[in-house]
Amino acid sequence: MNGIIVYQGKYGATEQYAQWLADELHMPFLKADEATPTILAGYDLVILGSSVYVGKLTIGKWLKRNSSILANKKIFLFIVCGTTAGDKAEQRLLLRTNLEPGVLKTTGVFFLPGRCVVSKLSWIDRFVLKLGAMLQKDPQKKAVMNHGFDHMNKKNLRSLVSAVGQECEVEAVMGSKATRRH
Repeated sequence: MNGIIVYQGKYGATEQYAQWLADELHMPFLKADEATPTILAGYDLVILGSSVYVGKLTIGKWLKRNSSILANKKIFLFIVCGTTAGDKAEQRLLLRTNLEPGVLKTTGVFFLPGRCVVSKLSWIDRFVLKLGAMLQKDPQKKAVMNHGFDHMNKKNLRSLVSAVGQECEVEAVMGSKATRRH
């Protein structure tokens, strides 16, 4: 199966995961604004990576613009965010507000823990984060919003790499069966 990784991020965590995936899966990777329909046409499998900014996927507009070319491809989506792995309600809300229901049925979605280095944020992003922290009732979430976090680790990709590997194995088996019939 011929695959490519397309990502959109803001501060580098999504790009780092895309690079690690590209190395592990031996696939090319591109920023979303470089991934044109002509380029996408050459691939059967597309792994999309997106960070989250104020509740929105940073790759959201690109997804809408390219939905027709992506419709006939196997899609995996990794979302890099501060939402904890155990916060399934927040993850479901993020998916419902950012993806069309049909996309969810055909896409493998993986949430990956990211990084937020407060000192490296733009002044407006620091302001938005501080404002959000003031409104946050949960003391642990408030602390994270005030001080940042770094949960980046190549090991976080294991389940995604495994799922892509299984998809490629299924495709190889199906392809060999189709070849034998002819």
